[in-house]
Amino acid sequence: MEKCLIGITGGIGAGKSVVSRMLRLKGFPVYDCDSRAKELMEESAYILASLKSRFGEECVLESGELNRAMIAERVFSCEEERLWLNSLVHAEVRRDISEWTAMFQEGPVFVESAIMVTSGLDRMCGRIMLVEAPETLRVKRALQRGGASLDNIVKRISAQKEEFASLPADKTVSIDNGGSDSLLFQIEKFLENLESVS
Repeated sequence: MEKCLIGITGGIGAGKSVVSRMLRLKGFPVYDCDSRAKELMEESAYILASLKSRFGEECVLESGELNRAMIAERVFSCEEERLWLNSLVHAEVRRDISEWTAMFQEGPVFVESAIMVTSGLDRMCGRIMLVEAPETLRVKRALQRGGASLDNIVKRISAQKEEFASLPADKTVSIDNGGSDSLLFQIEKFLENLESVS
């Protein structure tokens, strides 16, 4: 199958990580933006140099680890700083994804992110799988996972709506994870459609 980059996205509790796990089990490579962005914050010489230039040498501890408390204080107290940091990390993640995809000779490769449009990844992807589920079910799943209050979850769902409404309609395919249709069946159908157009 021809190589192409496919996005996997969806809001909190929708199940995008479940879709990613199923694809990995089927042997497809999946790039996890959340975990890789955290690694790049610590590993990328470009990010570290940019942080030191912007926030001063004290933003990196003697151990070489980021002074996350200091950085968080700066970015959460100033919208301009928050936007600057997000732009820096998004650009480095896109560069890293380009290097990662270059390692594969064929077949689709996948990238999982909750912020495809905000991060600019929508422009890199040939197709985007939008994993969806009813809001009540998403809230229930998120509560079962723990770590967030009901109020926080509802606010996050509301804040994410504009992100998914902005996805390019011509290359976005909806995946229903509400239980009405087999998730595995939908993934296999999606992959079959890829083969038919490649």
